[in-house]
Amino acid sequence: MASETQSAARPFGTLLRLLVAYRLFIYLGGLIAIGIPLALQRAYSMELSPGARTAIVVVSLGLMIVTYIGERRVGREHSGSGTGLDDASESYSLRLRASIATAVVGLAVGIYVLMEVNPLTGAFFILGAFLFAYMGYRTELEGPDGV
Repeated sequence: MASETQSAARPFGTLLRLLVAYRLFIYLGGLIAIGIPLALQRAYSMELSPGARTAIVVVSLGLMIVTYIGERRVGREHSGSGTGLDDASESYSLRLRASIATAVVGLAVGIYVLMEVNPLTGAFFILGAFLFAYMGYRTELEGPDGV
C-alpha cells in the first residue's frame, strides 16, 4: 500500500521528506562526522588521509545542503504549525536567501580552511562570507540599485 508521497512519480520528493523528518540528526551527524577526524588528530595523533577528510566534509555538507533544500521545498506545509506564521508572511527575496545560503557555505569552507590549510586563507573566506551576506542584506534594504 503506497501513499501519494511514495509514488514512483515523486521519488525525489519522498527522499526530501525523509531528510526533513530526520534533519536534526543529519545536521548534528554531519557536524560530528566533520569533527571526529580533527578530534582524533588532536587527541590521539591519528590522522586520516587528506582525501578521506575532504570526502567526509564534501559528503556531509552535500547532505546538509540537500536537507536544507528539502526544508525549503517540502517543509513549507509545516512551517506555520506552532509558530502562528503562514507562508505568506515570508518577506525575504530569493536573492537575499541565496546570498545568505552562499555565505553560510563560505563560512563553513572558511572554518575548514582555517583549521586544516592556512589560518590567513580561512580568515579571508570567513570575511568574504560576511561581506557577501551583508551585500545581500543591504541590497534587500535599499533595492537593487543600493549596492
